Amino acid sequence: VTALYRRYGDLVIGRCRTLLRNAADAQDATQAVFLKLHRYRDGFRGDASPSTWIFRITTTPCLNRLRTRRRRPEDPVEELPPVGTTDSLLDALAVRDLLDRLLAAEDERTQSGVVYHYVDGMTHDEIGEILGISGAAVRKRIATFRAALRDAPPPWLAERDP
Repeated sequence: VTALYRRYGDLVIGRCRTLLRNAADAQDATQAVFLKLHRYRDGFRGDASPSTWIFRITTTPCLNRLRTRRRRPEDPVEELPPVGTTDSLLDALAVRDLLDRLLAAEDERTQSGVVYHYVDGMTHDEIGEILGISGAAVRKRIATFRAALRDAPPPWLAERDP
């Protein structure tokens, strides 16, 4: 596990920060990832590269934390500070919030598939291999998510005066 931490620690914390957008949560998730790696180290079968195995183990605790945030919005979460307050940045934050809400409504495989595809740039077949489903099933899940995104009203319409 020490060797894995030395080699993949920066990758894991970076991925956690990207997904969670919160430094403290990212550190907690990173710790949880390496505890899981230690606990389940015998579970690595060598079917995929160690980085693929670690990516899968990293994604799940991050998505769980995002789900918990949605269920308990009263818990304050200190987000990373925004760079500025321009309208385009506010629009981008509103879109990110919409994406978070839509993603939280999906099952775990769809959430993981969307993150692997759009955040990590993985192909449908690569994602399918990680999730244990076909590339076509991944493609369908992503298409369904995109349709839900298209059908959702733009978040900035409700927030601005007509």
